[in-house]
Amino acid sequence: MTITHRRIVTAHGGSSPHESTETNDDTTKHLGRKHSTVPAVTTLLLICLGLLTPIILFGRRHRDMSSSHLRQPIYNINDNDGQVPPKDWQQWGYFRFRKNFNCDEYLNDATKPVPDMEYWDTMLEVYNRVVDPTYKFDDEVPPTAGYRLNENGAQPYYAKLSPDKGRGLFASRDIQKGEIIHDGNKSDIVFPDGLSWKRFMVALPRKMACDQSEWTFTQRFEEGGPMRVASSLNIAILMNEGDTLEEVNVQPEDGNGNPSEYSVVFYAMRDIKKDEEILMDYSDYDTNYVAAGIEYQPQKQKEPKNEVQEKHTVRRCKYGGRCRERASTTL
Repeated sequence: MTITHRRIVTAHGGSSPHESTETNDDTTKHLGRKHSTVPAVTTLLLICLGLLTPIILFGRRHRDMSSSHLRQPIYNINDNDGQVPPKDWQQWGYFRFRKNFNCDEYLNDATKPVPDMEYWDTMLEVYNRVVDPTYKFDDEVPPTAGYRLNENGAQPYYAKLSPDKGRGLFASRDIQKGEIIHDGNKSDIVFPDGLSWKRFMVALPRKMACDQSEWTFTQRFEEGGPMRVASSLNIAILMNEGDTLEEVNVQPEDGNGNPSEYSVVFYAMRDIKKDEEILMDYSDYDTNYVAAGIEYQPQKQKEPKNEVQEKHTVRRCKYGGRCRERASTTL
């Protein structure tokens, strides 16, 4: 067996950064700079840390989309286990929710992942608990794929990230002009009233509430009918708006093939190629949060009728990840 002894060699018997390695049979002798394993290990750790840091930061940024953190609501309005919501939450309006939940930075992030099954399950759980206990997902098509459009299965689109637009919908096959692309009668949820929407919002985790604020839309389903609050609990809600009218390739139409603000059935306006993004025009629908009961409503405050006009900046958020802002004047 060979035993190796390590010693420091200097010109005057002191210490030096040189060393000699000897074996017991004196067959091997050499001089060289002393090498420590500590710097090498430290360097390796720093490299690993540098590689892992972006992954950790990205994961923390989007943990609400893919972990049990989803199940932590901001407020618990049914019992005392969660944080008690503000006493005036029932008077909050659409923009108050967005402001109090600090939604703008999150919603402007175009890298938000497409919601997974855990995300939709959590949203359904909250909706069942505080709005409608009977609502359920499609038995055959999961919300990550949409819903059952007809006897042939799911609607002809899928969800993925869209360049510069965030989450969006893309044709899963070639689509012919005049085909039904989406049927809100089979996909949308319609809240009984504005208060039920507010109750849903305060019961959701913050980022999910922000998503719902982006996805919420108002619509009359018949001429002269009440303005209702609606949304969706599947990928259909991710439909973006075209930057120009030329990009728009779907629109809501009535049974006679005419564009209709009261319809929730979308038809292809032209042939759409596979993997092309499905884009609508948000101005196809009227947005009126006051009429729908989700704008700020001061308690026990009366104003003379027909004397006060308020201007509200509304975000046309029918189905997408981005919204067009415009001024809406309502009595």
